[in-house]
Amino acid sequence: MIDLDGVLRIWDASIIVDAEAAHGLPPGRLREAVFDDISLLHRAITGEITDEEWREQIAAGLEASFGPGGRRAVLEWSRPAGRVDHEVLRVLRRERGCRTVALFSNATSRLDADLDRLNLAGEFDIVFNSSTLGMAKPAGEAFLAVAESLNTDPTQCFFVDDSEANVHAAAGVGFRTHHYVDPTALERALTL
Repeated sequence: MIDLDGVLRIWDASIIVDAEAAHGLPPGRLREAVFDDISLLHRAITGEITDEEWREQIAAGLEASFGPGGRRAVLEWSRPAGRVDHEVLRVLRRERGCRTVALFSNATSRLDADLDRLNLAGEFDIVFNSSTLGMAKPAGEAFLAVAESLNTDPTQCFFVDDSEANVHAAAGVGFRTHHYVDPTALERALTL
C-alpha cells in the first residue's frame, strides 16, 4: 500500500510561488490559503466537500483579499497534476507481479482525474481515496478500513508514506511500514 504525493507523485514547489507572483499575491498567501486552513482541507480530503468546492472557497477568500488576481492564482495553481517518479513506478510494477499493490491517498474528489492525467489509473490493483472513505490518514480507523476492504489482517499490510505521522499511525494498528525517502531505500525495504 503506497501513498501518492511525495512518493509516487512529485510536485514542483514553484507552482504556488509562480502563481502568487504572476497574479500579485504576497509571497506565501496562496500556500497559506491552501494548506493552513486545516479544517477546510480536512473537509475536502474526507469528502465532506468536493475538490471544486474546496478550490472555490480558497479562490473566493483570496479574491476578497486581493481582487481578481486571487482567483486567477488559484486557477493557475489548479492546472498541473504533478509528475510521476518513474523509479518508484518501476518498483511498483515489479511488486504487482507478486502481491496486491494499493494506492492509499489523502486526496480530494479530483484523485481519479489526476490518476488519468498522469497515466496511473491502471497501475494499482485498488485505489483508496480518503474522500471516498470519509476518513483520512493518520486516523487509525482509516488504516483498519483499508485492511478490511482488502480482506486481510493489518499485520499482512506493508504501508509506504513520506509522512512520519502516517507511518507511525499505520504501525500503531499493526501494519508493517516504510518511511519513504527515496526509491532505492523503498526497493531495499521491500526485499526484507
